[in-house]
Amino acid sequence: MADFLEWTQPGDKQFDYCLWPYKPVAATAGKLRSSTLLWQSFEALGAPPLLNEMVRAVQGEIGPFRTVWGVKQKGSDFSWELYFYDYERLEREVSIERVLAALAPYTPSTLALSPKRPYFMFSLDLDAALGERKRGIEEISVYLGNPSSVVSSGLCYQLSPSGLRFDNLYYFFDAKDDWEDIVGKVAASAHLDLDGLDISSILWPELCDCGIIVVANKKYNDGVYFSRIRIDQLIWFVDRLGYPDAIQAFLTANKTRLDHMLYDVGIDYRMIGGRLEILKSAYYGVL
Repeated sequence: MADFLEWTQPGDKQFDYCLWPYKPVAATAGKLRSSTLLWQSFEALGAPPLLNEMVRAVQGEIGPFRTVWGVKQKGSDFSWELYFYDYERLEREVSIERVLAALAPYTPSTLALSPKRPYFMFSLDLDAALGERKRGIEEISVYLGNPSSVVSSGLCYQLSPSGLRFDNLYYFFDAKDDWEDIVGKVAASAHLDLDGLDISSILWPELCDCGIIVVANKKYNDGVYFSRIRIDQLIWFVDRLGYPDAIQAFLTANKTRLDHMLYDVGIDYRMIGGRLEILKSAYYGVL
């Protein structure tokens, strides 16, 4: 276990999954860093060792606390995603080219996007096939702002060898002040039957006292993200969604070593045959 434990250090800063800073909610001395949860998930889910090497290579290139990670559950399958932000856009330091260059010794990629495009974020997926060299980096998600919106929002495109295609639209709401707009945005969905819909089946009351709620419109489903929840809520989330016992047990056993941080989680959903189904879920952190 000690191999993947990373302990807080003086001067550590805390960031949510948008790389927005926040103040710790408890004392940080003797606590675990968020990165520990990524390394623990690799062990719990049997990730190929190459994935660990790839993540550490990227971290070594761009530095600590600049990579957001996500552990994603889709049915019985699990994967990971790495997210990279640089809000300087055209003056960015963390670019697609730089990250792909760091990964080139493990998985060369031909993907490229003009550095003159004003993206502020991009992400790429990791899974067993990538870690076993059965596939390369075939797609990158690229995110741009949407400044005409009344609320903060973002546009997501998929970059592939054939070019860019539009994918998702994200809206960011204050969980307390924008509640009516959140409900309205969830209800304005092409993937839901509204008649008889219990909004609490999507906007879970156990998580709605978070800081930010993000509502996403996607091609085949919609999504909701609960940002800045506490450790007890993260434990509740992974239990409700049936994450492996090893992940649940680690969070529970180390709750007092993880209570200084806030967490981010999300679900994808749609209605199938009149029944709401959760298609995918994820929890996030920073390394």
